[in-house]
Amino acid sequence: MTGIPIWVQVLQALLTPTVAVAVGIVAFLQWRTAHHKVILDLFDRRMAIYEAVERAIDYVLANEGNLVGHNASQKLTKAWMDSRFLFGSEVEDQIFEIKARAVALANSKNRSDRTNLSDADRLANAEQSEKYEDALMLYHELFSDTCRQYMGMDQKRIRTPREWHAERNRIRLSYADEKQR
Repeated sequence: MTGIPIWVQVLQALLTPTVAVAVGIVAFLQWRTAHHKVILDLFDRRMAIYEAVERAIDYVLANEGNLVGHNASQKLTKAWMDSRFLFGSEVEDQIFEIKARAVALANSKNRSDRTNLSDADRLANAEQSEKYEDALMLYHELFSDTCRQYMGMDQKRIRTPREWHAERNRIRLSYADEKQR
């Protein structure tokens, strides 16, 4: 028999699993932190593309001149190229459509600056420019809605056990018959 009391032996036996659990908790928290950092970095990269498209649309709508269409086309082409790996194909397609509408609007504005146009041609061109502006504004709103599904950050807060249980119970009750309620 050893001279160590039984309660010390029990504490020694429980120390190893306690340390293992503590190490497991620390590892999980580090993984969760790293995962959130990756999600935040992805959000930042997506937000940069979203803001670039928004700035390009605002640039086309606010400016007139020979190089507006070319500059907007370059900005939107870069945003389109960057978006291919960060968004789905629907965002790519919308950026491509926005680019086409922006170039058409800039060309229409440039056509109205010519001095050799008749009044009827100027009026038709102004109506065409207005249609392009309306289409661009529509894509402006659609683009925001399309990007929103990729920009959500649902993992910001961990639910408490009570919140988790309440949600699971709501889900369970949604499948229940009326008799079980």
